[in-house]
Amino acid sequence: MQATDYIDLDAPIGMLVINPSNIDRTLRWSTSKKNAAIAFGSLAYSNLAAAELDGADWELQPPKFGHVDLRALQLARTMALEVSEGSASELYLDSLMTVFGVHLIRTYSRGKLRQTSVGRLSLQTSRKVLDYMNDHMAEIPSINAIAKISGMSPSHFIRAFTATFGTPPHKYLINIRLQKAERLLIDSKIPIPEIAAQTGFSSQSHLTTAMMRYKQTTPGRIRLAAN
Repeated sequence: MQATDYIDLDAPIGMLVINPSNIDRTLRWSTSKKNAAIAFGSLAYSNLAAAELDGADWELQPPKFGHVDLRALQLARTMALEVSEGSASELYLDSLMTVFGVHLIRTYSRGKLRQTSVGRLSLQTSRKVLDYMNDHMAEIPSINAIAKISGMSPSHFIRAFTATFGTPPHKYLINIRLQKAERLLIDSKIPIPEIAAQTGFSSQSHLTTAMMRYKQTTPGRIRLAAN
């Protein structure tokens, strides 16, 4: 039997623990704490690294125990808040995961950063991206899938899309979903749960929560005003 040593260490707010794959680690807290556990598949992480770093040689270098990362804390809090709102945008969470992964790569990897100038999307690329988002609004499109249309890495695409349209991809997608839902509520007799499904919301409650959050109204009010 192998003996296990336990070491008492302080865990300050914002402490970042990076656990590489295939390495077991157990942490126990003596007091109640809120933690965000964020996992990346090896392929997804390697793809992000390939887009951010020059060359194939890179190595993850986790910080020492107790290291505080305020940027990581901000992103983790934003993700937790989005999940708790009840109208979480899958594309937004995917975007946050991408930004989080890029932050880890650029901050805690040994490798030369790729110097890439990110501008706006071309007119042709913009049209392709918007057509894809409109055609797939009822699905759960990923940042990676949309970015492939632009020929950019996910992190570069997010920045280029925001520079082009003045809003990040997830907000644009929510807006077109809500616009279509509003048109269907006004121009059709389709039941609200079916409208929610057609416009990419998981339920009538999900649609209602999103409308209240972004439009300060509800599907029921819109339909009532149209009759």
